[in-house]
Amino acid sequence: MKDKEVIYLNEQHKKIVSNHIRMMKKLIYFATEESEKGKFQDFLTILSSIYMYSNSFYNTEVNKKKCDKGTVSEFLFLIPNMSFYMAIGFLTGLKNGNNNLDLRDRLERIAMYCEDTTSELADILIDEEEKKNILKEIT
Repeated sequence: MKDKEVIYLNEQHKKIVSNHIRMMKKLIYFATEESEKGKFQDFLTILSSIYMYSNSFYNTEVNKKKCDKGTVSEFLFLIPNMSFYMAIGFLTGLKNGNNNLDLRDRLERIAMYCEDTTSELADILIDEEEKKNILKEIT
């Protein structure tokens, strides 16, 4: 499945979220190795709907003249947060009694990775706020 085009706030956001998506795909791919055929494709389909929601949120909320900091913040974290919660449900659906420990381990790795992604995205917000404050001081 070819990835749907994703709208990003800036290059930093693109880099962080692209890496996040790549890692999520990798982790879920290996989690579906023992599952029935087509499960990884199901994951990609759900991920595509997250991209569509994110793009729609950008077009209807972020790409406005009077967009506030909270809306931008929500957009920055949207794909990582939604992909994390989707992964929880997806991996839960793969449990069959024989793979519970393996899936729990994978979910813990996904949680740690999502936490790192969120931390990197928070740095973008902090940097943007500092830029605004510096510009205010200069003018």
